Order: sequence, then structure tokens, then C-alpha cells
Amino acid sequence: MINIIEGRTKSLLFTAYRRLLIRLSQHSSKRAEIVRDFENIKIGFSGEKRVDRAVLETHFSDIHYILPNVELRVSQNRQIEIDTLIITRSFICILEVKNLKGHLKFNENPYSLHQNLNGKVFSYPCPQMQVKRAGDSLNYWLKQHFNLDLPIHKAIILPNEHVLLETPPTQEKLLGLREIPLYLQSLEQQPHFISAQQLYAIISKLKEEQHPYNHFPLSKKYHIPLSHLQTGVMCQCGGKGIRQTQRTWLCNVCEQTIPQATENALLDWFLLFKSSITHEECKKYLQECSQKSITRLISRTSLLQNGNTRSRKYIYRYNQPLFNKLLEKSPK
Repeated sequence: MINIIEGRTKSLLFTAYRRLLIRLSQHSSKRAEIVRDFENIKIGFSGEKRVDRAVLETHFSDIHYILPNVELRVSQNRQIEIDTLIITRSFICILEVKNLKGHLKFNENPYSLHQNLNGKVFSYPCPQMQVKRAGDSLNYWLKQHFNLDLPIHKAIILPNEHVLLETPPTQEKLLGLREIPLYLQSLEQQPHFISAQQLYAIISKLKEEQHPYNHFPLSKKYHIPLSHLQTGVMCQCGGKGIRQTQRTWLCNVCEQTIPQATENALLDWFLLFKSSITHEECKKYLQECSQKSITRLISRTSLLQNGNTRSRKYIYRYNQPLFNKLLEKSPK
């Protein structure tokens, strides 16, 4: 029996970075850093998808759940992110994915990971400490909510075959893609630690308490002056939108119709500029919109209202869609 809560999908962060690179001035000193960070996010996602496919090769014989991108606040001052969490009646396993290539050194005292790629050395937080922290935190969470003290297995996954280990980790298991199915099958040979009812309760609680980290707005993260971001309706090709009719905008570069033009522009505001907006800010930002059309646009959103009519702010909660329907589709 295979139970997958949901497939791994590109997060809102993908849309935010893509739109940031469209709106950001070509002369911004932050551009190279943002391009590099976005590329790392895409590389990480690609590695996680490869691990997902390897996990699905496992011949599970019992009920199991595979949860991608678990983001959990386990206490007031601690939040964890788990790339892949696998829960069965026999075991719990945390997979930490590092889609790196080149020469790798897992250092201890203090923990760190060094990558030598084309003669350049890069330093990263150590995956050993990341999975140790995640395991300790999940154990604490299970005790708090279910009074359960369960064995939690952990593994670091290197999905890229173009990697050479100079110093392997000594305290946590390290696996390649092809080792994953047999490793998980070996864990399943253990006796059941929890009942099916307890398993379902844990999964339900995990879904309920998902607490994604808020990266937005990206201008704050990168300390970008708002004046360095282009305003108005913009096309994915980088062109500016020109209103043709009340609801139709054309790109001044590719001359194509811009789908959901004002809706996506408003989403850009919250992803890139600020977490709140006023009527006046919205009118100035969208440039060609009347007060009536601004009111109509905002009325279709899930924004929270704060303040009286004149000074009212509309605040976006990033844990839910801005509009009731899916807007811009991320390119594959």
C-alpha cells in the first residue's frame, strides 16, 4: 500500500525569484547574488525530485507515508525543515538531500561541509548537524503531542553522481540514489512500534502543523531599495504591459497578451515589495488602474483588512493563495 500525502511541487519561492529577476534593475549590484541563489534553489529541487523517484522504487510491504518539504515549528524558538520524511508503523526516516558535485569534505569540530568545485572552495552548513537537529526536534514533537519515544533513522543523500568524497561523514549514514530502496526495505524489517491508528493521527497532526518559513518580501531579504524594482504590469519576457481594454494587456516587447495581468502584478507586490498595501499604493503601483478597478481587484483577494477607510491596509497571509484560483503557472 502506497500513501503519498502530496507530490513535491515548486514552491511560491520559484515564482518570486523569477519575477524578481524580471522587475529588478539590470544594473543592480544584487543581481549576481540573486541569480546564484535562484540557481541553487533549482539545483536543490532537481536533486529532491531524483530522490523522490528513488524512494518510490522501494518495495514497501506495509502502510507508509512519504512527505516532502516538511516545515514544522516544534517549539516557540525552533523550526525545522525536512526534505523528505517517511513514516511507517516500523520506522521513521529523515532524508536530507544535498545535490552537490565536485570534491566534498564533511568536517567536524565544528561541523561544516566544504565543496571544491573547479578550484573554488564553498562552505555550507553541515548536513550531519542538520539531520541531528531535525531528528532531535521531531522526537521532541512526538513526545509533546503523542507521548511517543520512537527510533528515528536519518540519512544524507547525494543524488549527483559527479561527486568525490575526500572526507565522509562519521556520525550519520550517507547514501547514493541506488542505495535508498534497499536501505528503506531493511528498516521495514523491524517490528511495528505504533498502530495504524497512531500512524494516521501523526500524519494528520503533521499536516495540520505545517509552518512554512516566510521568505517574503524578497526586497527585504536582499535589502533592495523599492526604487530599484520596476512597477506596473510586466510580461514574463521582461516587457512592460500596455492596456488595450479594461481587462486586456499587451506586452510592448513580445506583443503577446499578458494573462491575469493585474492579478499577477499584485502578487508580485507581496512577493517582492511589501507584505501590505493601501488603495493609494496599489493605484500608483499598477499605474493605469482606476480606483473602481482597484477596489474590484482587492475584493477578489484573501487579504486581511486593517484600519478605517482612509488609512486601511490590506495584509497578505503567505500561507494561503492570494486569489481563489491559480494564477501564473511555473514553467517546467
